[in-house]
Amino acid sequence: MWTDIRPEVEMPRLFERGGDVISFAGGLPDLDVLPLETISAQLSRLVRLGGKLALQYTTPHVAGALVPAINDLMAREGTTAGAERLVPTGGSQMGLMAVGLGIAAPGETVLVQTPAYPGAAAAFRTAGLTLHPAPEDTDGLDPAALRETVLRLRAAGRTVRLLYCNPTFQNPTGATLCVARRHELLAAARELDLLLIEDNPYGLLSFDGETTTALHALDPDRVVYLGTFSKVFAPGLRCGWIAAPEQLARTLRRTTEIMSLSPSALAQAALAAFHTRAGWSDLLDAYRTSYKERCALMADALEAELGTDGPWQWERPGGGFYIWLRHRDGVDTTRFAEAAAEHGVSYVPGSHFGIDGEHADGLRLCFSNVARGRIAEGVTRLAAALSAPVPALRGAA
Repeated sequence: MWTDIRPEVEMPRLFERGGDVISFAGGLPDLDVLPLETISAQLSRLVRLGGKLALQYTTPHVAGALVPAINDLMAREGTTAGAERLVPTGGSQMGLMAVGLGIAAPGETVLVQTPAYPGAAAAFRTAGLTLHPAPEDTDGLDPAALRETVLRLRAAGRTVRLLYCNPTFQNPTGATLCVARRHELLAAARELDLLLIEDNPYGLLSFDGETTTALHALDPDRVVYLGTFSKVFAPGLRCGWIAAPEQLARTLRRTTEIMSLSPSALAQAALAAFHTRAGWSDLLDAYRTSYKERCALMADALEAELGTDGPWQWERPGGGFYIWLRHRDGVDTTRFAEAAAEHGVSYVPGSHFGIDGEHADGLRLCFSNVARGRIAEGVTRLAAALSAPVPALRGAA
């Protein structure tokens, strides 16, 4: 089953309809904003002067030159981490797998914010963990209900120590947990002795340039933070990091060493060199401008095509990559996928983001990598598919 772990993988055959398909499916960044000539010159210099080190094996530590680059990013959300608390990864997907293998034990239950990033669910299941939805209300993760859920599960004999969340511009909903609720969530976690896994690919991609204080900033000894350069630089370098309490960092470092033997010294050096010479601000601003414009084009088109009082509901996000549509009558959006393919547009049905079949009434639209001039046309095609009579699911009686 396609899980969106790698957004560039082929879509299911259901979506294959020739070359003129406008894809709102895969969560790819807009690499048009990268200063490729600058990066090319820096890589050339790096290999020419230090290639014997940059192309060699290295240790399972974040390179000293990259630590300031990481802390520059994290500081924008109110937090930092010393080198002893940092673990290098090949992106946050590897971080998820490392957490599942290194911190938890097979058979344990991990609470998961849903709808959930499918790659997280896949990683935890591969590590032998059992997934259970974390309770939410209209404001997001619900600390009061969390207490009841954890105590009930523990009373039933289940080991519950981890809570996974993507609290800022969440994939797929685009929602952000407010700071007050973050404080309440951490208070509940301390009472319940839960460790929070904060997955944060999109936190710096707000459209207005403002940031929300990271959970890690509020309690760095209670939070394992997963960071990645995939969304703020480029995914092809496969470079990210974990910030964790020092003892857990040592455990995770051993786990990642088993997984990959060595992080990419070349990728770490390239990122450190870019940061040293250019910093992050200009590149972040360029990404934010691109995504703000694309999101507005998509949201405006959705309002024009679907209206605001019809069967579909959504909210404009304040950042990130995604708009989440839901059918007010709870219709499974997989039913519209065939019609969407026939109209030359693709999306990800909500069932991909559930952990036990829930959220099938949603669908995720990604605006980050669609050509600006094709977004409105894609929404027109989508609206035609969604406005058709609700078809029966394949195989239904």
